[in-house]
Amino acid sequence: MRIKSRAIVVTGASRGIGRSAARALARAGGRVALLARSQEVMQVASEIVAEGGEARGYCVDLTDPSGVEQVGRQIISDLGAPEIVVNNAGAGRWLDVEETPPEEAAAMVACPYLSAFYVTRTFLPSLLKRQEGYIVNINSPVAWLPWPGASAYMAARWALRGFTEALRTDLHGTGIRVMALVPGKTSSTYFEHNPNSEQRLPTITRWIRTLTPDEVAAALVSGIERDRSEIVIPFLLRLVFILHSVAPGPVDSLMRTTGWHRRRD
Repeated sequence: MRIKSRAIVVTGASRGIGRSAARALARAGGRVALLARSQEVMQVASEIVAEGGEARGYCVDLTDPSGVEQVGRQIISDLGAPEIVVNNAGAGRWLDVEETPPEEAAAMVACPYLSAFYVTRTFLPSLLKRQEGYIVNINSPVAWLPWPGASAYMAARWALRGFTEALRTDLHGTGIRVMALVPGKTSSTYFEHNPNSEQRLPTITRWIRTLTPDEVAAALVSGIERDRSEIVIPFLLRLVFILHSVAPGPVDSLMRTTGWHRRRD
């Protein structure tokens, strides 16, 4: 799908992968609406404009459906109906069940899953009317591989994976493509804001190189332009996914053996 001149929505665009994605899509000629809860999103939009791109920032709580609908109407008024929707917003710590407060488990379901649902639902009617478009859900490897010590986070990411598959099935034949973009460990601020999570990376995954947000953004742009339905990067992570599909038992065992272990008193 050609990106140039398309109206595009990117959530979680104030930092990390979302920020890099918004910048890359604007450089490719897209007219980008940046959504995030933080006021930083306004600065990112200003930076894109200063570089010659077209962008607007919108502060919104993506877990509030009425707020999403309201900002959706504003985006359509400002930029026109989006033709590409990138659901990137997500949060949550890697904790086991006992460590996870109930309200934090609910928040992890609310974002990324429910936020992606609300954003997609807001813009889907215009996509269907146009009979063309792209919905991209940026997910985590924990929705494909068993990941010890991250129970609620893993379940929330599985919900996003299920939503992606459901969309792909429901929208078949409509002209709207659905992509899952699954990057490995990325040098964003996630681990700074979530202490002790990095220590729960299964040892086997530490052989896989760390990506930069710009690399993930480049894969996103390339995937849209090449009409891809799934991108897993880097290559070694993709290889682990392939091995898991062929021999799930041994890979599951390796993830459990080299991953976090419950403390035994």
